[in-house]
Amino acid sequence: MSADHFFRRGLRPLLVFLIFFSLTSFSKPDELQPLLEFKSALQKSNPNVFSSWTPGNSTCSFSGIVCNSNGFVTEINLPQQNLSGVLPFDSICKLQALEKLSLGFNFLHGGISEDLKNCTSLQQLDLGVNSFSGEVPDLSSLGKLKLLSLNTSGFSGQFPWRSLKNLTSLTFSSLGDIVFEESPFPVEVLKLEKLYWLYLSNCSLGGRIPEGLGNLTLLENLELAYNQFSGEIPSDIVKLKNLWQLELYFNFLTGTLPVGFGNLTSLVNFDASGNSLQGNISEMRLLKNIASLQLYDNQFTGEIPEELGEFNKLVNFSIFRNKFTGPLPQKLGSGANFVLIDASDNFLTGPIPPDMCKNGKMIYLLLIQNGFTGGIPENYANCSSLQRLRVSNNSLSGVVPAGIWRLSNLSAIDLAMNNFEGTIPKTWAIGSSLVMIALSENQFQGQLPRSMANCTMLEYLNIGKNQINDTFPSWLVCNLNSLGST
Repeated sequence: MSADHFFRRGLRPLLVFLIFFSLTSFSKPDELQPLLEFKSALQKSNPNVFSSWTPGNSTCSFSGIVCNSNGFVTEINLPQQNLSGVLPFDSICKLQALEKLSLGFNFLHGGISEDLKNCTSLQQLDLGVNSFSGEVPDLSSLGKLKLLSLNTSGFSGQFPWRSLKNLTSLTFSSLGDIVFEESPFPVEVLKLEKLYWLYLSNCSLGGRIPEGLGNLTLLENLELAYNQFSGEIPSDIVKLKNLWQLELYFNFLTGTLPVGFGNLTSLVNFDASGNSLQGNISEMRLLKNIASLQLYDNQFTGEIPEELGEFNKLVNFSIFRNKFTGPLPQKLGSGANFVLIDASDNFLTGPIPPDMCKNGKMIYLLLIQNGFTGGIPENYANCSSLQRLRVSNNSLSGVVPAGIWRLSNLSAIDLAMNNFEGTIPKTWAIGSSLVMIALSENQFQGQLPRSMANCTMLEYLNIGKNQINDTFPSWLVCNLNSLGST
């Protein structure tokens, strides 16, 4: 082999290396300038974040920056850094390999320029929880987006809903809590079949929720609360068998729950409060994974399914201001770390379930204005976690368990308008956190205990229409400075 031939063979890999080195070395100054312009726009708000952003350092070593194996910037991760300023998208989008821009939970302001359209490699765009202004620009060119999070970001005007038809890779969309111009449900969403997360609460949508949501079978979270939706819940929503959270509260929805609602067996949180829904909730008996069930302020009727008493994950059960009848399941809350029940303002009857504080976690026991009978179960005398006990305006009777008067975390005790009897104990261990005492219209006897003077935060006291002597002793009036109503 001649020396000339050997030289030519050895030269080829050297040339390849030099070309590669040339390309990569030129990429760094090309990307350095846009990053320094980004720093300049935001630096004053938090200089510490950008202390490593200097020309002497590799761009890939800048805090919050991630590069690929070729040294190109692929991610800017600076959420929750107290950043403020106007984003220079004309500079940001010069980073041709940029796939992720995460700047949520800052104090960024100003508008988003049309230059955003040049960030064509973006897969994740998170600008949520900021203070931007103006409209969201067209997003059609961002066809690789998988995550779009703009919630609570301050934008206004008309959202470019039509852009969504090009974002067919989208899996996560969070656009809620923004005062957009009123518009109907964006039908473009119905084509985004890869979505598993859709948050459109409180963003000025109205009209009917369309059929077609059932085609988004990967959905795990669907939030449409605080809008102006009317009409019925779409029937094909029952196809969303992966759904673990469904939030429809505070709309103008009517009709009944769709037939087959019990198919949503993955559902953990369901909130349809503040609508005008009606009919029974019998299919709820199949939703054994439910942890939070909130249906208050509707027109539901019928009985509470007995099976709810067997649900060992249910911790939050709020059904006040409906038209439910019959008893509460007697095992309700017995197998779970039950925290809250509010079944006030219904037509419920029968005894209070005895074991809702079995695991010692219950905070609120609210059963106002029903037809409950019997007494307060003895078990609640040991419910030290209880903060609000309100069972007024029922047909309850008997002696209040002695331990109830020793629950030191109570902020409200409301037993009014029942048939309770017995003596208020002199040893009532009243906690200083009590704000409300309502014992009126019962058959209590005796005198008020001097420990009541410890209630320095008391705002409401009503003990009238009982057989209590010396209803308002002088020592009581002198010590309750915050009392507003008797």
